[in-house]
Amino acid sequence: MPAGRGQKIAVVALAVATAAALLLHARAWQFVCDDAYISFRYAWNLAEHGALEYNLGERVEGYTNFSWVVVLALGTCLGALPEALAPWLTQLGALAGAAATVVLVRALRGASAWAAADLLPAFLLAAVPEYVVWAHGGLETSWAAALTIAAMAATASGRWRAAGIATALAGLTRPDAVLPIGVFFVTWSIGHVLEGRRERLPSTREAAVAAALASGPLLAHLLWRWTYYGEWLPNTWAIKQHGRLLRDTFGIAYVTTWASALRLVWLAPLVLLLRARHAPLVLPIAAVLGYAWSVGGDFMAYGRFLIVATALTAGLVGWLLAEAGERVLGPRGPAAATCVGWALAAVLGVMSRDRLIIDRATPTGWIDGRWEGVTAMDRFARERVAAGTWFKEHVPEDTTISVGAAGALPYASKLRAVDVYGLVDRWPREVEVRPQAKARPGHQLMAPQAVIIARDPDLLCHVGYVGPRRPPPSAAQNRGFGRDMVWACAEPGSVADLHEADGVLEVGYYCCLRRRGRTVGPFVDGVAQ
Repeated sequence: MPAGRGQKIAVVALAVATAAALLLHARAWQFVCDDAYISFRYAWNLAEHGALEYNLGERVEGYTNFSWVVVLALGTCLGALPEALAPWLTQLGALAGAAATVVLVRALRGASAWAAADLLPAFLLAAVPEYVVWAHGGLETSWAAALTIAAMAATASGRWRAAGIATALAGLTRPDAVLPIGVFFVTWSIGHVLEGRRERLPSTREAAVAAALASGPLLAHLLWRWTYYGEWLPNTWAIKQHGRLLRDTFGIAYVTTWASALRLVWLAPLVLLLRARHAPLVLPIAAVLGYAWSVGGDFMAYGRFLIVATALTAGLVGWLLAEAGERVLGPRGPAAATCVGWALAAVLGVMSRDRLIIDRATPTGWIDGRWEGVTAMDRFARERVAAGTWFKEHVPEDTTISVGAAGALPYASKLRAVDVYGLVDRWPREVEVRPQAKARPGHQLMAPQAVIIARDPDLLCHVGYVGPRRPPPSAAQNRGFGRDMVWACAEPGSVADLHEADGVLEVGYYCCLRRRGRTVGPFVDGVAQ
């Protein structure tokens, strides 16, 4: 067999093994978070009722992942429920993102023949929770990252039409994806001008076509949003803009926790190798970190808002290791760099196992007192799916509930919901509310009691209870809604659940408040509840 062909086969085999390792590692972290069910509900209503609405008849854009919702809706039309389809798509997105990172770094390095060292970024990504966790979760995260990096890779390769299309898709999947893409393009272009390599820049016609392909769909969506929802910005902006209050608390902690988790301090010596040619990766990383800080970070662990920075950091480390190997060992350098990359990935993988143990030991509450881990997010959502399913079977379909978590419970119950945090509700645009500076990200606003009462929900679930025993009746009267409140308890009890070690999820009771005298399905005065 010719040496060149044998090397290609070896690289392909190594790439397949790396992809398998990534998926196996991701499997250990599999979960679906409550936020994902918000998109699932929009997708369901679009597929079943032709309306991109959370509550039918109320046009509020409580999502920031338009294309993701549309894809899930198409899947629903074809018989694949969002909660079943999303995990498969997110895993494909994680693989696509790792592949795009490899292609991007190769293009920036000007590599020709494929070698094992080209896969260094993928080795590292397969080992870190900050990447593999988002191969699950049910959110658009992995695909937004994949499309963002694909746009960069197409730019670096001079494939201008592909770059424009990928940029549009990335922006439609997550609007903030446009930021790192724009920073990359400007940095990459300036670098080529300064180096006198203008021939690699797009011609006027190529630039115009790429710009039209990138901006056309985004502008069309902007106009559609105004026509459909009556707003230029999604409703989520009314919430996220208050993240600035958390910059010095959650924002800084979010970025520093990410850097600590990736053990970037160990890689500090590589900083000495940084040159101007590395700026197209360094500056987008900085832009993503700056944006995450500016919105106050996130309450979910494992750097969801920083996944693009994670991928680009892996690409940068792989690039610097390959260059260091070539500089020190010459022709043998790439092989040595590959071995160092494997060793580094192995160390990160061992540390990932320790972090998984800590996560599994935190089925409720917060990791380090600040972040919600995978185990806690997954159990939270599954409990509410079980409770929502019970409500769907036992209460009238015209029942209205209030919720603090607007995902799993409303999705499973199919009941109209009042969101007290305003993500999928118009009240933040209509009512002046003082944001809470000490609240966790995304929860700075809370509907005043007068707003909640005016909406007249039948069941107040945002001040509810979940646990193995019924709460005492007196507790219902101490939740701030008056003395005439009683409990209305769903009783999912023990629910078959393959995610549990023994195959059973013990939900017990999920209780909401009901005003005495108001009958809601089986909840009637005089009946023990």
